[in-house]
Amino acid sequence: MNKAYIASKIAGGLAAGYVLYNAHYAGKMSSAENVKRKAANRIGSYYMDSRRMEDRSIITSKLKDTYFRSNADWNLPDKINAVTGYIGGAFSQMAADVIPAGLATGALLSKKYTKYFGLGLLGYGIKYLICDVMDLGRPNYLKSNDV
Repeated sequence: MNKAYIASKIAGGLAAGYVLYNAHYAGKMSSAENVKRKAANRIGSYYMDSRRMEDRSIITSKLKDTYFRSNADWNLPDKINAVTGYIGGAFSQMAADVIPAGLATGALLSKKYTKYFGLGLLGYGIKYLICDVMDLGRPNYLKSNDV
């Protein structure tokens, strides 16, 4: 095996790790956001229902408070929202990282074209470094040229 083949396999493994880590992190953030947003909507409607009274009965008031607390403590919807938020966030990040994911998959699984996928990863890495990290080569809409 030559050095370019091994370097391409290593680059493919690192790129795959990068893509999977980004997807996992985005999934965690999206999951937490989804749980908080949906719980706020759900709890708010239960709370408003528990505060509305048609009569001054203390029994009705206590029953409504118990109903609110039982719905507020019910965590099954939060678990479902966490899973759906994680899946949505992870797959949206994977869709954003489709180019490095494809190049990493090709570098890891291909036997004949591994070097070309490695060169593609190198080119994408340079583009990522210049455009996304150093923020060069993109229009800066914050600057005003009319002054």
